[in-house]
Amino acid sequence: MGAPIVVAEGVTKAYDHGRVRALRGVDLCLERGEHVSVVGPSGCGKSTLLHLLGALDRPDEGRVLFEGRDIAGDRRLYRLRARAIGFVFQLHNLLPTLTAVENVEVPLYGLGVGRRERRRRAQARLEDVELLDRSGHRPGELSGGERQRVAIARALVNEPDLVLADEPTGSLDQAAGRAVLDVLERLVEQRGLTLVVVTHDREVAGRAGRLVRMLDGRVVE
Repeated sequence: MGAPIVVAEGVTKAYDHGRVRALRGVDLCLERGEHVSVVGPSGCGKSTLLHLLGALDRPDEGRVLFEGRDIAGDRRLYRLRARAIGFVFQLHNLLPTLTAVENVEVPLYGLGVGRRERRRRAQARLEDVELLDRSGHRPGELSGGERQRVAIARALVNEPDLVLADEPTGSLDQAAGRAVLDVLERLVEQRGLTLVVVTHDREVAGRAGRLVRMLDGRVVE
């Protein structure tokens, strides 16, 4: 597969002035094109690990390498996120006053993409998730599954190398959740992207090529 896209080495993270230790020396390597599920009980550090892998936060100790570069020393993590990482969360986090296509455009503002090109890319991604006909609707006018598909389109609009999904089906019923995962996995596979999914759902976890189990802030398997 070549060089890994992300490597975590001895990563620790604590909150509340060190009283809450979320991660305790985590090592993890993600290869390009992998589909990985991260599972474990609530509070075991899954989401914290995802945030560090996605450059949303920095570790207290250890390091996270993205494409061989230590992100802890990068003063402009927002540029890395805008350029190379897509996020899908349990709650879609769409802006309620914007239409679907405008929500998908949002990550492109940080890349300096012009107005016409933003709209073209956003419409193309909505077509990928079969929602081009709903591009003018606001989130309140869409179903839960449709909102999450808009979130997938938004995650892919910047043409990332890595897609991180935190409980992407957690707020959906089983049928809608399966449909959303079908779309996400198809698009990621078509583009040869790395996908990491944090989940409590055994069915969702079982769809991945590799399972990473966490317990008490550590990777145990």
